[in-house]
Amino acid sequence: MVFTDIFSKKKRSEIMSKIRGSRTGIEIKLGHALRTAGLKGFRYQPKMREHPDFVFERHKIAIFCDGSFWHGYQFDKWSRKLSPFWLKKISSNIVRDKKVTRKLRGSGWKVLRFWDWEIEGSLDKVMRKIAISVGERDEENNRD
Repeated sequence: MVFTDIFSKKKRSEIMSKIRGSRTGIEIKLGHALRTAGLKGFRYQPKMREHPDFVFERHKIAIFCDGSFWHGYQFDKWSRKLSPFWLKKISSNIVRDKKVTRKLRGSGWKVLRFWDWEIEGSLDKVMRKIAISVGERDEENNRD
């Protein structure tokens, strides 16, 4: 069964145009938590080709805040309900995310990807993972 949109093409276009690509709720929440935790040296949406949401440049850590719909969380469970347009769009996002992660890791970056529901529901766990990664990179830098 393919999902049938309840809105006209014009209305759906209007709705989708209001969805932000940056300064999303999860990005704002994570940025606030990073500042509150006192983690220093991160930048929000730096000018990088791979478009991470946050980076710790000195530590070479890239952080992505991925929305479940746009980045295809458990995509195989719900993809068959999508129209061909959305199937192609989200599938290409998944492929791009994997390619970006591979490229950054190949260049020595640690890549952390968090789903929206992780940031919303388990922010303390997300922050622990980030703090541990920063600490590990600090240790590596101090050994060099």
